[in-house]
Amino acid sequence: MNKFVNIAVSVAVTAFIATNLMLLYGGKSLIPKDVYAPETERMVAADYAKKMAKEAFVIPDTVYTAYVDNDATVEEWLVQEGGAVTAGQPIAKLDSGRMEGQRSVWQAEQSALEAQERELESTLSQLEQERLSAESGSGSNTNADERFGNSSPGNDNPIVDLSVDVNVDVPQEGAYAHAIAAVKNQIADIRRQLTVVQAQLEQSGDSPSLVSPVEGTVAKVHRQGQQLAVDLYSSERTILTFAAGEEWQDIQQEDRVFIQAPGLDAAIEGSVYSVSEVEAPESKWLDTYKSLDKRDVSNPLAYYEVRILPNENVVTLPFANNVNAVIYTEEAFDAVAVKSGALSGRYRDEAIATVINGDGYAVDVPVITPFDWKGQSVITDNLYAGDFVITGPIYDRNISPPAIILPMPLEWPSKDEWKAHDWRDYMRFMLFR
Repeated sequence: MNKFVNIAVSVAVTAFIATNLMLLYGGKSLIPKDVYAPETERMVAADYAKKMAKEAFVIPDTVYTAYVDNDATVEEWLVQEGGAVTAGQPIAKLDSGRMEGQRSVWQAEQSALEAQERELESTLSQLEQERLSAESGSGSNTNADERFGNSSPGNDNPIVDLSVDVNVDVPQEGAYAHAIAAVKNQIADIRRQLTVVQAQLEQSGDSPSLVSPVEGTVAKVHRQGQQLAVDLYSSERTILTFAAGEEWQDIQQEDRVFIQAPGLDAAIEGSVYSVSEVEAPESKWLDTYKSLDKRDVSNPLAYYEVRILPNENVVTLPFANNVNAVIYTEEAFDAVAVKSGALSGRYRDEAIATVINGDGYAVDVPVITPFDWKGQSVITDNLYAGDFVITGPIYDRNISPPAIILPMPLEWPSKDEWKAHDWRDYMRFMLFR
């Protein structure tokens, strides 16, 4: 008999406890409940930046090449490599007897270059219109063949054959960027050549000479070969580096840059002027960069020119000088940051943070997090300084919305504070307070 009574009592007690638990913790329960959140963090505003350190070089903003047709035209070279020149300064003395023929060459060259420039500008305009209209499977083909000069008997003016053949085939996917960049590079090169030719034609015929089209520095004098020339660096300097592989995705035009190099009193600020969309051509700059940058790159062709414009004059730095550039690829001002693991539902730059509101409840808040920084996610919207964020687990997530119980703050007195009182003070405090 006692055995059945004990079983009945046990069942009754168990049912009573289960019923009360269901009434207390069920989804329809009206009884207020608290849950424990052991890890929280109060937000503090600060400035954050994601940086990329790069090896870079001081290069001329523009390279000009002044040339003559053959060595018989040059009587004397007037400059040396490394020498400074001004615009219009003679850099080579020419044979006056051959000057007229050289002048005819320059005039024909000017006409040819101007025709090329017009054709390329037309092609560029057509490509840009086609990119805007987003037509698939389109192409552009321009072909012009012209002759400049006079071939009449007794006329010494040479005939210059100009063949402009610009064939840009745009694939069905609409990759116009590569074609437009290539055409723009050709236009820039032609305009540099026009500057040189026009400077030659503007000189006086009394003392024929090869003149410098700009103020700058003599880089190289080609004294031998089929065509003699002088390479001139413009006095304006630019900083050149390269984006390797996926770095191209991170660097954007107008990103802030800090430049440091021996010869500068302090780091100077600049900005990214351009990021090439076309792979960098083989050059001494690229070869040197690869020798300095020891990181492994899976695609050896995936190097892209990045030009940096300093905010201050760097004329104190010689050409080809190696500098350190730090590119700020991401920046957030007066933002907050939380541990990346504290966010949930992350998609692109959106995520969910759990915040303790003013009533002490845990609520989910959508936030904007553009980038991560040292294991933390930087928040730029909907989370502010002073907010309490739960950065660890919440025990019993089934309660919604849960009122949060935080860990009791414990502050232990220092050893000096312990010794400042004797046992009588502790007894008085425990008995009378």
